[in-house]
Amino acid sequence: MSRYREIGITGANGTVGRVLMEGLREDYSVRAITRRAVDMPSTVVAFDDIEALTGAFEGVEALIHLGANPSPDASWKSIVENNIDATHNTFEAGRLAGVKRMIFASTNHTMHGHTIRTTPETLDPDKKVRLELPDAPNPDSFYAVSKLLGENLGRLYFEKHGIEFVGMRIGWLIQENDPSTKVGTSAEDYMRAMWLSHRDCVEAHRCAIEAEVGFTNAYVISRNDRRVFDLDETERVLGYRPQDNSEAWFR
Repeated sequence: MSRYREIGITGANGTVGRVLMEGLREDYSVRAITRRAVDMPSTVVAFDDIEALTGAFEGVEALIHLGANPSPDASWKSIVENNIDATHNTFEAGRLAGVKRMIFASTNHTMHGHTIRTTPETLDPDKKVRLELPDAPNPDSFYAVSKLLGENLGRLYFEKHGIEFVGMRIGWLIQENDPSTKVGTSAEDYMRAMWLSHRDCVEAHRCAIEAEVGFTNAYVISRNDRRVFDLDETERVLGYRPQDNSEAWFR
C-alpha cells in the first residue's frame, strides 16, 4: 500500500513534469499545479501568493516541487524570483496546508563545478571522479546555488516542522528520451554522464514518494557507464535502481 496517495506536482507542464504526470497517474491521484493555464487540467496559482498556494496544496500529502527557472544561464533577478522566493513560498504554503513530504527538484549542477570543462553543459572527461552524496557541493551557476538553498530549506523544514524531504539531484532528462541527439556536440560527454531516462525518472520519484526516510538528498541519473555520481547511497536509502544506460544509444 502506498505511503502517500495524493501527489501534487508544481511545474507540471515542464519536461520532467509531463513525464511524471504520465508515469505516476496510474498509481497515484496526481494534481498538476502551474503558473499559467496549460494544455492539461491544472490548478493555476501565483507562486508569490502564499495564501493561494496553501489553498492549492490542500489535501496534498506529498508535493513534488519542480517549478523554477531551469536555466544555468538565468540572471540573478530571475533566480531570486522564480527559484528562491517561490521555493520558500512553496515550502511555507506546504507546511500550512499539511503536506507531509516535500520532493524537491534539485540538480546535478550543484556538483558540476567538480567536473565542468568550460560551460554548464560541458564535462571534462579527463577529470576522473565518482562523486558521493557527502562530498562538498560545487555549484556551477546561480541556478545551482538556488537549488542548494532549496536543499537547505528542506533540512530546516524537516528539523523545525517535521516535513519529510527528498532532494533530487536530477541529471539530464530530454523530451526525445534519446541521449544520442547530442552526438558530435560539446555537450556529448555531459549527456553520456548525466542522462536520465523517462523510465528511470518516474521510478526515482516513485521511490522518493514511498521510501521510509526523514531527510535525504539523492543522485537521480540513469545507470550510465560514464556517470560521475556514485549511486550506492541513493540505492540504499531510496531503493532506486535505474535500468537504463546512455551508452546503449552510442554503440
